[in-house]
Amino acid sequence: MFDTIIAYHCAPALAGIKPANIFSCRKSEYPGLRIELERLNAQFNRKGICLEILCECEKRALVMLYRKDRLEERLAEPEIAELLCGCGYPEEGSLSEMLDALRDRISGSGEFPHEIGAFLGYPIGDIYGFINGRNENCLYTGYWRVYGDVEKCKECFRRYDICRSAILKRLEKGQSLVGIFCAA
Repeated sequence: MFDTIIAYHCAPALAGIKPANIFSCRKSEYPGLRIELERLNAQFNRKGICLEILCECEKRALVMLYRKDRLEERLAEPEIAELLCGCGYPEEGSLSEMLDALRDRISGSGEFPHEIGAFLGYPIGDIYGFINGRNENCLYTGYWRVYGDVEKCKECFRRYDICRSAILKRLEKGQSLVGIFCAA
């Protein structure tokens, strides 16, 4: 069941076509969440896939699954680094420092840090569009709100859907996520 939740929400990051995905998990449904994440990380980390809790409260945990190399590359992009630096993230910080800053922003501010789109691989124009205008000038809504190239984003969303479907089908046939992504 937990593999299915992860696959549904994180297929593009698992497959390496996106640097990261996040999902919210009810702690009542997964009382052993931390143990399960440790188990998965023991297998996934050797393939560069990591699962971390970004924040949690009594009822829920927000988990990020990311491809370490892809996320490091993404955060090093000049436009992304500039955006994050302007939001208070460390200039040229390590991945660990950047994730710590994201955790602080999630738990410390009264508003969700919308620059999280930088971590999730959203186009920079769409991140700024949402931060600056929320619903104004939004041209399309899919995995995120699109303010720029709608056709390019629709194609991206289609790829994410295909990826999700393919992984879920493999799980339905009895494979595990570890088996799919950590074999060989």
